[in-house]
Amino acid sequence: MKNEQKFNTTNAKKVGLIAKDYPLFKQDLAKLEKILKKYNAEILLEKNCAKQVEKSGFELIKLAKECEFLITLGGDGTIISTCRKLAHISPLILGIHAGRLGFLTDITINESEKFFKDFFDDKFEVETPFMLDVTLHKNDGKTEKKIAFNDAVIVSKNGGSMTHIEALLNEKYFNSYFGDGVIVATPAGTTAYNMSANGPIIYPLSEVFALTPICSHSLTQRPVVLTKNHTVKFRTNSDAILVIDGQDRFDMSKISAVSMSLSDKKARLIRHIGRDYFQILKEKLHWGYND
Repeated sequence: MKNEQKFNTTNAKKVGLIAKDYPLFKQDLAKLEKILKKYNAEILLEKNCAKQVEKSGFELIKLAKECEFLITLGGDGTIISTCRKLAHISPLILGIHAGRLGFLTDITINESEKFFKDFFDDKFEVETPFMLDVTLHKNDGKTEKKIAFNDAVIVSKNGGSMTHIEALLNEKYFNSYFGDGVIVATPAGTTAYNMSANGPIIYPLSEVFALTPICSHSLTQRPVVLTKNHTVKFRTNSDAILVIDGQDRFDMSKISAVSMSLSDKKARLIRHIGRDYFQILKEKLHWGYND
């Protein structure tokens, strides 16, 4: 599933902007406002980035509902955070990076004028990668649902100490992991922490997810790729934490189990025509280069 049906860009009169705090924000905002004004589109600011220019802004959810699409200006972390917070309404999001080129934000400010010319000529694509449902089964019997864009990781709270994590697959005992922890990664997230733990790189629009042990104490433990109809439940008595996308942390001592499965919720990412994921892999990972 490569693309969804495009929306009519002639209706894009309000564009929301979410940005991290960085030195060139005012300058980059001015560039974007000038470009979008040519297409009779107005930029509305999320409240936190509005403070950087001493303007009034919108709460994130209200901003998403007011605008035809959103721009995140920052790095991969900015777009990941936005997709997670708005997963229940899944707005169209364009990632423009203000720093190093990421796997998710593949357009620079300097490329934005050309991109928007194509965009308003309906020359763009929308990618819809799956996210991950994470359900926390708390000790008091209550449950709490979270969403991950890249990954959910169970890892030792104190670096260097070993964890023992039991895994059930569709409620049947599956495995016991002894080591630094376990990563559950979405396809889009397999180029993040999962890759550094020697997990598989998966095409980001695949309907699967990866289960990767971190520094296992057994050579027989290997990454596993699971399909959308699988749910993995983890239990541990180790002094461990659950970390979602490097952004949210939960103490596993307060959780009896954590269930994870590929979500029905998907991000909706605006891309330029001809974006080549495998070319990005080659460039980022220096494949085919002689060192």
